[in-house]
Amino acid sequence: MTSVTSETKNNNPRGHFSELLKVEGKLALREPYGVFGVFFPVALLVLFGYISGQVPGKVANTGLTVLDLYIPTIMVIGFISIAITSLPNILVRDREIGWLRRVSTTPVPPSRLLGAQLILNLVFALAMVLIVIFGGEIIFGAPLNVGIPFFVLSIILSIAEIFSLGLVIAAIAPSQTVASALSGLLFFLLLFLSGLWVQPAQVGGPLQTVMYYSPSGAATRALLYSVFNAAPPYTTLVTMVAYTVIFAVIAIRYFRWE
Repeated sequence: MTSVTSETKNNNPRGHFSELLKVEGKLALREPYGVFGVFFPVALLVLFGYISGQVPGKVANTGLTVLDLYIPTIMVIGFISIAITSLPNILVRDREIGWLRRVSTTPVPPSRLLGAQLILNLVFALAMVLIVIFGGEIIFGAPLNVGIPFFVLSIILSIAEIFSLGLVIAAIAPSQTVASALSGLLFFLLLFLSGLWVQPAQVGGPLQTVMYYSPSGAATRALLYSVFNAAPPYTTLVTMVAYTVIFAVIAIRYFRWE
């Protein structure tokens, strides 16, 4: 009876996946990639919280403080840090060292490894969002009036498009060196387009349009509306859906397990 139960357990796909998830979770905590995606936005929250305290009043004609304006940007930067820096580098490394190929010889298919990585990175993303939202409001007094439906929709679309872009890097990068180079270049480009260094409203012209409808800019814009209980522009939401579909199709088409 014991041997039959043990054999059934060993052949249980859910059991294999849970064990794989535990292993990947331990590895994620030992490496800087996923943790960086949480601590970097927290560091930005502290920085802009301090700046907001030193700059009394509202910014220009927005009626918002410095921290109010940057909380959505900080959340998007967290998604970028996780999806563009962490996810592709880990997957390309696993493919490069043959780990994905070895997993395919076990009862757990390689797709489960991809699923485990996505779940872990989504957990990091959720932790980051909660820290930024509650840290900004409780510690720095950011008076957010989050519209739950708009906020949830904006978060889902932001994660979908940015994570899909990260999977594109994992799909096309032939080595971890190339993945790191592509991730680094895209990381700083998306940071700029998100409005970290300069807000779109401050630049105007064609660059403002590019920032509004870039992957990170559209995510930031949608979140900026939703954290103050306003419906994001439908053009922004449509743009994010389009990015998600395009990036997902490319990632699926070119992703290699070996």
